[in-house]
Amino acid sequence: MNKKLAIVLMGVAFLAGFMPFVAVKTKWFQPAAAQANADILVNLDQRDLKRLDELVGRFNRAQGDNLMVISLTIDSGPWIHDVYTDGTVIVWTVDNTRDAHSSPKQKQTYTCTSVEKIETSERYVLQLSKCGGQNDKLPILDIEKNREH
Repeated sequence: MNKKLAIVLMGVAFLAGFMPFVAVKTKWFQPAAAQANADILVNLDQRDLKRLDELVGRFNRAQGDNLMVISLTIDSGPWIHDVYTDGTVIVWTVDNTRDAHSSPKQKQTYTCTSVEKIETSERYVLQLSKCGGQNDKLPILDIEKNREH
């Protein structure tokens, strides 16, 4: 085989093998709608904040929704938030059992009839209320504004 042809074929083979990796990393294979409506939030960035706004909005319109938030900690394991709503109640489960420094390690489930996102100058806070007959407000998820980019 001609040496130039062999080099060209090797280059084509390399690109054919490399392009799927590039497509996955740059999310070329996902339509924009699929990216915008992801149901697993990890980055807690602007896209994830929009998804949390969608959750609150859907609940307030009496529509169902379901998502998972993986809140990473600085020095140990993540806290996993499983959220489900049928539009009338919101069930929010917080699992800190993977965080080495949490005490006590447990899964705590809150069943509430109100959720809202509160914005301060430094953070966004998702807050539950009207949980199990109590009118206390429960800040359930806290996102620093400097993490939203």
